[in-house]
Amino acid sequence: MTRRTRTTPAQPKIEQQNTVAVARKAQVKVKAKAKTTSRPMPEPAPLPSPTTPKVPSGKLGTLLGRIGNPAGAGIDELADATGWQAHTIRAAFSRLRQRGFPIALVTDTDGRKAYRLEAKEG
Repeated sequence: MTRRTRTTPAQPKIEQQNTVAVARKAQVKVKAKAKTTSRPMPEPAPLPSPTTPKVPSGKLGTLLGRIGNPAGAGIDELADATGWQAHTIRAAFSRLRQRGFPIALVTDTDGRKAYRLEAKEG
């Protein structure tokens, strides 16, 4: 039986790059300067106007409709209306707050916790 040995392919030759010595003998590669052309900078996108956000449709619209009542709506009522779990409803409220809807969790005098839309100030 003869023993086979693996042969490694020839390593490609690596060209030396220019280096510059800096403090503590660390080496830094010198980069070639790219050719720059002067182009006009694009104008920044306009900021959104501080108007009332667009009311979404579907289940998010259902959530906003239920909490828009003066009494608000509890998490169980909202879960029954949408078929979502409680953590999904809370996540939806988080996203709606980011869109600009003033949603607040309020505890009534009888101990009932309800989500409500607050009136925007200003």
